[in-house]
Amino acid sequence: MRLTAVVMNMFYTGLGIARSLGEKGVPVIGLTAQRGIYGNYTRYAKLVSCPDSRDQPEALLDLLLGMAKEFETRAVLFPTRDHDLVFLDRFRKELEAGYSLVMPDTQALGVCLDKWETYQFARRNSVPVPNSWLVESRQQLLDLVEHVQYPCIVKPVSAHHWRQEGKWNLVGGRKAICAQSRAELVAEYSLVARADERVLVQEMIPGGDECLEIAACYLDRDSNFVAGFNTRKLVQSPPLTGTGCVVELAQCPQLFEPAVKFLQAMKFTGIAEVEFKWDAVHGVHRLIEVNPRPWDQHRLGAACGADLMLLAYQEHAGVPFPAVTRKPAKKKWIAEDAFLITVFEMLWNGDRSWRTLFQRARGSKTFAIWSVKDPLPAVAYLLLRFVPALLGRASRALRAMLHQRQEKCAI
Repeated sequence: MRLTAVVMNMFYTGLGIARSLGEKGVPVIGLTAQRGIYGNYTRYAKLVSCPDSRDQPEALLDLLLGMAKEFETRAVLFPTRDHDLVFLDRFRKELEAGYSLVMPDTQALGVCLDKWETYQFARRNSVPVPNSWLVESRQQLLDLVEHVQYPCIVKPVSAHHWRQEGKWNLVGGRKAICAQSRAELVAEYSLVARADERVLVQEMIPGGDECLEIAACYLDRDSNFVAGFNTRKLVQSPPLTGTGCVVELAQCPQLFEPAVKFLQAMKFTGIAEVEFKWDAVHGVHRLIEVNPRPWDQHRLGAACGADLMLLAYQEHAGVPFPAVTRKPAKKKWIAEDAFLITVFEMLWNGDRSWRTLFQRARGSKTFAIWSVKDPLPAVAYLLLRFVPALLGRASRALRAMLHQRQEKCAI
């Protein structure tokens, strides 16, 4: 009997996990707190509506404990967001009787989720990192501005803190912020401090999105490296500080040594996306962050023979690891929703660089939402999200245009 896999949230990451496991005949339950999202329509998961781990953790705990009573054996539980990790760590003892949690222990998790801890741990273990400073007040920032090299990056110390209810709008819906000058750094801090006074100011490594390279790793319960693959970001939305929407498989085997060294130093177990940026000035890859859970582009692993989601399931289900045979593959992962919206915005604004996006997306592709074997999520996205959003933007632009004409006529 195959153990059930439970996947938290059915966005890019959760939908990808459901497909990776469902294609192999694994029974999957997809938890969703939002109606109408594309992943709710996959054929590879039984959908269960649930409270959100961020806003209603106690209610979600009750639901999971109730579900566990219906399983004959423990289910394998996959988080897909940092909020899920925080939730699972908080209720780890209560949940472990009914679920095998695909996540590292509390100590390793804390190092990964706290970017200041990540920076300090990397320095102690001789892993190259960009210069970083912890800021906890406006006065600390004012004392620091003279010593920072510009441009620099402002980040939350813990990414999920900015995504808490009400805070995301205060930071302008940005996961990181580029400051080009002292004045801009002070101004941006004044904005984000309304959400969280505690931020990380980090040196910006020169180079575009294509300098961001990933070591995707799976470490077993004894922290032994089992398998991994490399990717390179080609397009982020927004550029430099956003989320990858065109990502390709790459050959960067030199990244595994510092990545595994860093992970094993904290006795990490499970799935990790370790992101580096190539520093051409000093000829070294510098550690940017560690994602201690499944991430958006994990489906690229299946294309090159290193499906980390399947390996995680097999270990947690007590199935012996198969022989992992890496195979050469040229494949790109495309987040088609972000890609299409970015292209339409460029066309609307007369930005001709939209052609560059299509050039970077050329080649063999796998999509975040579309799949020939599982088409309903893409149909749902087009009908329920993309078309209404496009019509809404067009309507707002038309109203603004008419308003400008009325003002001119009044003059």
